[in-house]
Amino acid sequence: MTRILMLVLFVFVMVSSGHAQLVPPVSADKCPGKIYSGKDVERRARIIDFKSLTVPNEANAHGVHGTVIINAVLCHNGRVTDITVIQGLPFGVTESAISLVRNTRFLPAELNLHSISQAMQFQFSVNDVGAVTERIDPAEAAGRLVEDLDFIGYRRLTKEQILGWILTRPGNTFNADLVQQDLKALLATGYFDSKKTRVTLEDAVRGGVRVVFEMVELPLIAEVRFEGLKLSDQSAVINELTKQGVDVRKDRPLDPATLRKAEIVIEQFFQSQGWINVKAEAVIESISFTESKVVFKISGHNF
Repeated sequence: MTRILMLVLFVFVMVSSGHAQLVPPVSADKCPGKIYSGKDVERRARIIDFKSLTVPNEANAHGVHGTVIINAVLCHNGRVTDITVIQGLPFGVTESAISLVRNTRFLPAELNLHSISQAMQFQFSVNDVGAVTERIDPAEAAGRLVEDLDFIGYRRLTKEQILGWILTRPGNTFNADLVQQDLKALLATGYFDSKKTRVTLEDAVRGGVRVVFEMVELPLIAEVRFEGLKLSDQSAVINELTKQGVDVRKDRPLDPATLRKAEIVIEQFFQSQGWINVKAEAVIESISFTESKVVFKISGHNF
């Protein structure tokens, strides 16, 4: 099952790309007056309504992956203007990203108590593994204190358990490498969806950095069944999965990547036993937000 990660980066510098699809400017709407970068304002523009990127079905069907990069101006008049596509993706992904940027709602940046216009870059990544998303300039975050450390999206696990896996703490100096290391440590537990779990960095109210771990827990396996096999073959399959280190036991996190490995192990096992036209398919039956049933449907000919 294809999983799409909508990764949105708000970066206050302009970046050009020497590869991927380049698309000409798309916006004739220009912002009047001076345009500032994020580092030159007293209070940066604040995004207050930003929807998730919708990836068109045609793009999913073609396995599109990569990054759309769009430069724009959050104008002092409340409009998103000067939209320019720096890097695009085919099959409607770029157009979907443009629409999303154009309809972004925000509070304008401020300088000397006046609303001003700020340049901003939006990045939309498709099919990337969990990553750090900078909503502030990483260079500006360096050396500042971690003012807030928040966790969003956990259900079964506790905050104390999560803290036990990471090293970043409120009151410490922000360290981008450490935050990336923490994200990898969380993903290594196997409890979280590696395609959707991410970290965001934001300005905190007292001048520090707010680090937010946005996590998507994988459901637990409540039951595992094998269809198309007699009991003796089921026992042999379970032993082979254990031997190959593919853990699909009850109460383990349901990781689609692990299920795919299990399918391959099962097919190769029966092929080694002389079966032909072996096909193993893992079907997920959702029970609740936190639990799912896995049914392995196995077919083939045993001579």
